[in-house]
Amino acid sequence: MMWAICIVLVLSYALLHFEVTEMRKFYAELYRNKMLITNEYTRRVISDVYVAVTNNLYYLEHTLDQPDIHKETMERIVRSGTRVRSCGISFIKDYYPQKGHRFCPFSWRNVRNPEVIWSEDMGDADLDYLNTEWYRHIIETDSAEWSEPFYDGYDEKTALSAYMLPVHDQEGRVVAVLGADISLDWLTNKLNETDSTINKNSMFMASLFDMKSNSYIINYDGKYMTHSNEERIIKGNFYSQLASCDGSNVEELVSKMKAGIKNNEKIQERFLFDDEECYLFYIPVKYTKWILVTVVPCHAIDMVSYINGGVVLALLLLAIALIIVVFYYYMKNSMEPLKHLIHLTDNIAHGHYDTPMQQIPHNDEIGQLADSIESMQFAISNYADKAKLASGTGAQPEQ
Repeated sequence: MMWAICIVLVLSYALLHFEVTEMRKFYAELYRNKMLITNEYTRRVISDVYVAVTNNLYYLEHTLDQPDIHKETMERIVRSGTRVRSCGISFIKDYYPQKGHRFCPFSWRNVRNPEVIWSEDMGDADLDYLNTEWYRHIIETDSAEWSEPFYDGYDEKTALSAYMLPVHDQEGRVVAVLGADISLDWLTNKLNETDSTINKNSMFMASLFDMKSNSYIINYDGKYMTHSNEERIIKGNFYSQLASCDGSNVEELVSKMKAGIKNNEKIQERFLFDDEECYLFYIPVKYTKWILVTVVPCHAIDMVSYINGGVVLALLLLAIALIIVVFYYYMKNSMEPLKHLIHLTDNIAHGHYDTPMQQIPHNDEIGQLADSIESMQFAISNYADKAKLASGTGAQPEQ
């Protein structure tokens, strides 16, 4: 029994280790799948903005001789793109001499009443965009891309990002940059909502012990585009909060993230994030230079894994304990007839051949042993009787 218990304990430890490992993989995959769902939602919204802008590009390029209708086109883009906060087209210097050196038809949505859209033809006195880095980059590279995050020029606090693409004339020359701005607030709210749902429903124990995951969108340089703390948006850097843990390679991690490589599906490394051991899940957002990152405290996954593994192990040990109890009572019941047989054989050995045998209702080896002892007792008793009889009729000893 002791050997059996030792073997069971060893197997239980192996089972616990296996169960914890598998549960850790399960919950890691749960976080990763939630991240992929959020990534798909983000990509779909970005795609809607892309469609709203590009659907009007052909019309713009074929109405360049009508500068007065561009404002209506900007308004149509804002109205058709539910996530578009504002839209403008910035022409190269002196493209419309009658409009001044700079000409930028611009439309924007009323924040308090999104159904109201305002439009304006901005000129020399409104916006000096010709020497800005983003403008020169699009003109020189002749390529479309999402901009770095920036603050709204009106309230100086709303974080925005713009999808920008070049506009060509009939000769293929880049003559303007078309840009549609989106507020990053909806991304922050969406990530907060997703994190709250995961922490509340999927990981009850993690939520109970205040071990919650957090998701962010950063650009390839690590700059926060979303964060629950507004002060960190644009100003904070994700990479600066990372440190090595248990030999993990921070430089390699940052290099992969900047290269747009999504992380391995298996959890392998732990990192310090804000001085707390964490697992990192990340994936690049398609068609952008953004990265969606989910940071999960290690103990959030480890504790839940150990709790679930412990429950399985406890059930196993309970089952083993029940087996031991049943076995104990079975052995106890089996020992009673054995004790009687031992007492019986002792009496026979001391010459008490007529000691009565109790009825033993066993059909197993104990019953066979009882039958054998009973046969032996009968045989010995007959032999003793014959020996007595023989000694009583033998010759009398000489006087």
